[in-house]
Amino acid sequence: MNGSATTFGTNQLRSPNYLFGATHTPLSTPFRSNQTVAQEVANLFRQGIQGEAVALLNNHKQGQAPAVQQALDRMVSAELQYSISPDTSHNNQNLFTSPAEIGTAIRQINQAGSQTPEMPVTSTLSDQQKFDVYASIVQTRGDQAARDDLANGNSVIVGLRSETGSLENHGRGVYDDRIAVISREANGTVHVEEFNRVSTEPSAQYDANLANHPDNRFRRSVGEDVTGDGIRDQGRLAAPQTIQMYEDTHRNPASAGGSDFALRPTPQSVNQGQGGVERFTAGTGYVDNSNPGTSDDLNRTFKIHSGSRTNTDSAGCTTVHPNDYVRFEESIRTHPGQTTWNYVLTEVTP
Repeated sequence: MNGSATTFGTNQLRSPNYLFGATHTPLSTPFRSNQTVAQEVANLFRQGIQGEAVALLNNHKQGQAPAVQQALDRMVSAELQYSISPDTSHNNQNLFTSPAEIGTAIRQINQAGSQTPEMPVTSTLSDQQKFDVYASIVQTRGDQAARDDLANGNSVIVGLRSETGSLENHGRGVYDDRIAVISREANGTVHVEEFNRVSTEPSAQYDANLANHPDNRFRRSVGEDVTGDGIRDQGRLAAPQTIQMYEDTHRNPASAGGSDFALRPTPQSVNQGQGGVERFTAGTGYVDNSNPGTSDDLNRTFKIHSGSRTNTDSAGCTTVHPNDYVRFEESIRTHPGQTTWNYVLTEVTP
């Protein structure tokens, strides 16, 4: 549940990376998968053969889309499980690439493992390439439970948040985030479904701190008073974070008394969810992290559910456009018998 980003600059190790397992193969061999190359590059770094490691990585990146190149850096970082530094003690490294190229590659690998990823452009990618992109985000931004699920063939939900103020669209929210549901079968077949009309942030229509804002079509107050001023503060899931979800229902605002399929945090996630919520307390439409009252604990109301066509209907939940929601529900059922789903949420840069 605590699912924070990988900590670098230490030698703290994670469990073996079952997604990217492979053995070393010389540079001259034919094309190999991104997963295989990431393992080979990491092995070369462990052996101190940094020049060959960088040459192999750069050679494999050639001709691949930027999103895949960045995923390769994340894969290598996930395999290494710690930050690396240029090593000038191995004289033979210059037979493969220059010290400057080694330094650049190492910096990119370290940053890929520890920093916020970019919103990947995936429109021209194959399903395997898309899987590599999103799986590498799970490896570097998710927790061990999410990584284990992916290794065991279960579906994992990857949420990508592009920071947006809650006053957008007159406080009704915008679908400008993304969800990808990914899994891989034992035979290597991958499944990737992307949803580009998603909101992972609250809309101001439920924010009591913005009830009188001229650009806000305020509905009602939703949230918790974390500042003690008598005003409910609405919230959103903190990121990066992994939340285990289970199947439940959500009231359908379009039908009186009706309900729809939804995912809700499990009791275990709630119990372990200290600091899992950010509260909007500054009355600006953004989380103001300078306010000590912005951190709150996870509760079971932070669901994944359907929104409306012109309104995200989000008071802090993750909502999916209704035209995509049936496909979303179908996408998480790839693995028969799966009853909980790990939701890896991360912020992304544009």
